[in-house]
Amino acid sequence: MRDRVQNKAVTYLAVTLGIEAEFYPYPAAGNLPYHLVEAYEINECQIMGKRFLALIVRDKDLTPASIEKQEEWLREKTGLRSILITNKIPAYNRKRLIERKIPFVVPGNQLYLPDLGLDLREQLTKARPVLSKLSPASQLVVLACILRRLESSDDLSAKALAEKLGYTKMTMSRALEELRTLQLVERHDEGRAAKFRFINGGRELWEKARPYLRSPVKKRIYLDEWFSGAKFKAGASALDEMSMLGAFGRDTWAVTSKQWQQLQKEPGTHIIPEVSKNMAHAEFEIWHYDPRLLAEPPCVDALSLALSLADETDDRTQISIDELLRGVSW
Repeated sequence: MRDRVQNKAVTYLAVTLGIEAEFYPYPAAGNLPYHLVEAYEINECQIMGKRFLALIVRDKDLTPASIEKQEEWLREKTGLRSILITNKIPAYNRKRLIERKIPFVVPGNQLYLPDLGLDLREQLTKARPVLSKLSPASQLVVLACILRRLESSDDLSAKALAEKLGYTKMTMSRALEELRTLQLVERHDEGRAAKFRFINGGRELWEKARPYLRSPVKKRIYLDEWFSGAKFKAGASALDEMSMLGAFGRDTWAVTSKQWQQLQKEPGTHIIPEVSKNMAHAEFEIWHYDPRLLAEPPCVDALSLALSLADETDDRTQISIDELLRGVSW
């Protein structure tokens, strides 16, 4: 670890400032107090012709106050100023070290060497959250490829996807970058427009993307009676029609938020509270994306259906989902 941090520090100084730094073993390190040897790997370094002690941090719980006392003691005993070298320091501790004028180097991030007149601050950026699930728009693009609404070999651009799927160009740009982050697509530029292509298709793409896919259902609404308007059967109703599940008592339909806003204006629409859903004669699933982009009536597509029922614990339902997926034309 020591060598890796030292090498990173040497590279950081060379690349960012064109400064050469050299590290050497510190001959008297064995004579230093035990608590210092435990807290740091202590070497000697030379930067811009000036000698320092390089304190490579071992103890991650050191506070700026304790570091200041230790640095002062070392300077008094050795006559050398110390430089703290570590892979990571929380931002609030960096600020406190600077207030105490304690030199430090965080390779690739920030350095503060007041004795040499150097203070290179990081450009603060927000850390990207770890991607646990695809956005609805990204998921739509993946499923459209698997179901051959898009061809896996197509050169995809944000503009072309926006026109085909009815989203904004910005939303499709973000979707493609999500897919690229998960290594589902690769980018190759042609002229000024960024183009993307799926790395895999069919079953391989499904298996690779499956951990990041979500249920398309945003909300469920229960009604006391059915009326015309929705076109795509969903849930157990669709599974009943597309497999051998068997009859199910309540009709379930997939709609978008916009479609639901229109449907609920129909006369005679009465919503039943979820606690009384067993009394409902119809159920609407409000989907994150429009079912018609992936399927034709009367049922939603098989992949979205499987995702919407993934948490069902009924054995018959899970057997029917497996049967459904075996029938997909991968």
